[in-house]
Amino acid sequence: MEDQREALLRQIWAAQDEAYDLMYEYDSLPHQYGENTLYQSEAHIIDLIGEHPEITVTELAAILKKTPSACSQIVRKLRAKGWVEQVRNEENNRIFNLYLTDSGQRVYQDHTSFNRSCQEATFRLLDTFSTQELEHHLMVQKKLNEAYQEDVQHSKAHNQ
Repeated sequence: MEDQREALLRQIWAAQDEAYDLMYEYDSLPHQYGENTLYQSEAHIIDLIGEHPEITVTELAAILKKTPSACSQIVRKLRAKGWVEQVRNEENNRIFNLYLTDSGQRVYQDHTSFNRSCQEATFRLLDTFSTQELEHHLMVQKKLNEAYQEDVQHSKAHNQ
């Protein structure tokens, strides 16, 4: 019985590794949204600016758990493409608020529509599972995420 459980746990581990590899590959590829091509990192920032007009680079970094420098680089690219504008905050001239331009708004809408269709397709694939099975999967995934978070914290502590 214990051998079956360990074999199952190893299959879960392997499936998580495969999921990570697929997500990593997906995130590294450019994607077409309407007439525009974006990388996932750009799309995430477009989405956040679309959802939170006036957001700052520092706030983006906190949400995305990235450095402000990394977010600034992406914002710079999006500004160069004409999708994002930075406006000096009237109350604090050291702060720049971010907004989508009209063309950035179209990119945001195209990406949102694409995401919705991806979710719908994924949800259809999961239709064969009962609510209880999905709840169990979610519980397992949350525990796996706890383990990953512990690994991240452990690695950060040892690399300081």
